[in-house]
Amino acid sequence: MNKADKVYQELLEQVLQMLRNKHSFEMVAAALMAIAQRLYKTHLTQAEYERIMEVACESDVKPYDLKNGTLH
Repeated sequence: MNKADKVYQELLEQVLQMLRNKHSFEMVAAALMAIAQRLYKTHLTQAEYERIMEVACESDVKPYDLKNGTLH
């Protein structure tokens, strides 16, 4: 497993724990987005930040399959 996958898995485990503890999906997602934006804003130039926000808005992502009881 590469470093990016490891970070993703660690964060996903934390998120799943928060959801099991009855935090709302919206609250967890909003917190993750806020953290991500601040990290990007801290470490990227303004142009890089604007571009990554653009890419994030334009990206088509698949939702998790909650009907099968899994987020994978």
